[in-house]
Amino acid sequence: MELKVAAAVACRDCALYQTAKVLGLETPDCSSLNRVVLRDHPVNKNEVLYREGDSFRYLYLVHSGSCISSATILGRRSQVMGFYLPGEMAGIESIGQQKCNHTTRVLEKGSVCQLDFLMLEETLGKDELIRVQSYLLGASAIHARQLQWERSLTSLQTAEQRVAAFLLNLAGRFESHGFPGHQFRLPMSREAIADYLGLAMETVIRTLKSLHKKGLISSRAKHIEILDRTALSTLLRS
Repeated sequence: MELKVAAAVACRDCALYQTAKVLGLETPDCSSLNRVVLRDHPVNKNEVLYREGDSFRYLYLVHSGSCISSATILGRRSQVMGFYLPGEMAGIESIGQQKCNHTTRVLEKGSVCQLDFLMLEETLGKDELIRVQSYLLGASAIHARQLQWERSLTSLQTAEQRVAAFLLNLAGRFESHGFPGHQFRLPMSREAIADYLGLAMETVIRTLKSLHKKGLISSRAKHIEILDRTALSTLLRS
């Protein structure tokens, strides 16, 4: 079955919708939300949302498409730090800092909702501000757990374990926003996956082929179908 090139998250599953809910703003044209959000802003492939070192101001709620985040390591090369899928929030790692610590660009044509974080305090009422800050605190906690998972990859000894963990993590994230977790499209390149996992690109390609031959996944170009989730999870404990 062919999947859409760029999935779009349903409004009620989007982080923006959840932000509106905690503000008590249930309709898409609510005035308070419109004062701090540029909604459904179209973005093109390779467009940069923010650069490492830019002054922090905005959060980007991915509505459709996806984004990739990178950072300079030890003052030398740029390394892939993570990916943002539909329904997820880019820029949240810079809350509490004056400067953005990552560069985030668009992987495929889509749209984002741009939230002016610095305008929240002067735009929203006291109760509204408390609610949205509480929501963003929760979103930051989710992001922190994702970072913790990413760091745990270094404890996985084999390429098969790292690739399996990556696919299972994507499956869970897609499911949390209302998309099928058993089949999805990889928006990122094999090279980006390799850099993220600390592997060679050829190793990632070879590992995906191996998992395909074992019947754990079906891998066709960028399309992935997880055929045996239990067996894929078991690899992480072997």
